[in-house]
Amino acid sequence: MVGEKEQTVRTRVNLGFVWILAISHFAGFCMVMILSLFGTGCGSGGDSSVSTPPPVSELPKPTVLRTLYRVVNGTDRMTSFGPDERNVYSVEGQLYYVPDSQGTRQNILNRMVNSDGTDHADAVDALNGYSVDEVLGYPWSTPSPRAVVQMLEGFNSGTGDHAMLIPGEDLEGYTVQPLPAYGYPRYGSSGEAMLSLTAGGVEVESNAVAGGVLWRWTWNGMEFVNNADYGREIQAAFYYPPTSEIYNPNEAGDYFSRANPAIAHGSPVLRIENQGNTQITRTVPLNWDAPSFGGDADHPVIWDQIVLGKDLTLNYANLGSVAKYTTHLVLPAATGGGIAAPAIYLRANFTRFWTYDATSKTLQEVTAQVPNGCHSSESFFFHPAFGGTIASDSTGMFAMGVYSVDVAHGGATTFIALQIYPCSGDGTAESAGDTVVMNPVRGGGDGVNPNATFPAGESTYTVYLVTDAVQNVAAQMDRLYGMGAK
Repeated sequence: MVGEKEQTVRTRVNLGFVWILAISHFAGFCMVMILSLFGTGCGSGGDSSVSTPPPVSELPKPTVLRTLYRVVNGTDRMTSFGPDERNVYSVEGQLYYVPDSQGTRQNILNRMVNSDGTDHADAVDALNGYSVDEVLGYPWSTPSPRAVVQMLEGFNSGTGDHAMLIPGEDLEGYTVQPLPAYGYPRYGSSGEAMLSLTAGGVEVESNAVAGGVLWRWTWNGMEFVNNADYGREIQAAFYYPPTSEIYNPNEAGDYFSRANPAIAHGSPVLRIENQGNTQITRTVPLNWDAPSFGGDADHPVIWDQIVLGKDLTLNYANLGSVAKYTTHLVLPAATGGGIAAPAIYLRANFTRFWTYDATSKTLQEVTAQVPNGCHSSESFFFHPAFGGTIASDSTGMFAMGVYSVDVAHGGATTFIALQIYPCSGDGTAESAGDTVVMNPVRGGGDGVNPNATFPAGESTYTVYLVTDAVQNVAAQMDRLYGMGAK
């Protein structure tokens, strides 16, 4: 096949093996491949025995949404959905996600048109001088579920034009009136809406457009994170497999290209704020693979009863470059599955790999053992009782490590998986297709451990991220071990 290639690699966990979902784009053609990757554990510590798989509950199915856009036809701003008008008129950006089908506690949102055909407006009731042009969608009639907001309609008395607005938008000449309708707000044509935090020599930026996930992590002038698509970054990804591997609430969004703001689907943010040295984000996650539930480029699919997010504390315990990362998961019912908590996607310049066993104070380079995911169906698995993995550049002077404690010793992690994906050959930029993966996982997927049981309600999973030179990262991990950090 020819054309530009962009490969997205996502690690899936399931009993006895690792699933890799690779979404490859060849000159606009999208191909989904599922590869089952068998492997054996490496490293030390933890319980490696196979136990009975946990029970699996049927969670409520996700909801198919419809993306509303604003397009411009001459002087007429109008709300639209689907590819037809998007491909004809100028697109000003995404406005809201609303349900794609009618249900309880929902209104019918109509696009109205005046008798001259010169203005389109949006309404759930009759509008004097206007008739129904088409149904735009089925927004909620109350502020439920989580993260929805009241939708806004603007009117320009000078031009007589109506235009739907997103919260906080200041469109010159338009006054704002709320509609009796609620939807998930989007960000127009913006690909980034950042909340930054700096402490301990580390600066982080979380992107509200993409569910509030960690978009950039900078230490000593080096940016570590790969953010080529919404399957990367540093984020939580929950794997719930009642019948197959497609059930994947993803903190950032789904796999439709973030390079095109008109069709990129970020997860709606529920909360994003800083409190002192702690950055707090919560999102209502989209399913990574929207087509599996009837979605497409214009129809994201949302798990509206699930919440994913983080509490990230920089300069943890005054240790400078040590950050405490706690993943939050809220479920409506107990279920079996797995969680990358968090998945860590780094730029492709981090080409050396290390393990650190804190109980024996052993730092070992394992670069030669980490497989190339473009050519191999295996991952490197590390099972630390107390310790972690480290990815560094060729000099070892810039490194990120993840320190964790295993479940048997009161921690959150079953194993850490390492793999490299230089599949695109497009370099080391943060937006490049090539990437490095370092995933601390709770649950199965390493050929040894079964899926975990996740309770109804809120549960949390903590690891520690350290950025420094390799030797200093290992020293910080030793300090965490000495402190009894879990």
